[in-house]
Amino acid sequence: GAYSEYWPQIHMMPEETMKAFLDLHGKRLMPVHWAKFNLSLHSWTEPIKRLNKLAALNRAEMISPRIGAAFEVGVPFKQEEWWEE
Repeated sequence: GAYSEYWPQIHMMPEETMKAFLDLHGKRLMPVHWAKFNLSLHSWTEPIKRLNKLAALNRAEMISPRIGAAFEVGVPFKQEEWWEE
């Protein structure tokens, strides 16, 4: 989160995140630092919605557990769009 074309040195844009994931041949994409605080000009859900759409287009497995939720590495994860609640 907290990205803007005016300050690209802060965080990557969702498109840059997906490009890095694909370039690195990642297996599971887990975005971090997007949901804790709303510090940007965009809506709180914009980062995850954009990245979720890109993950679907690129057939990338994305996991974004609910804030504070536990999950186990290596165990299948059912992604839910909890940010829509």
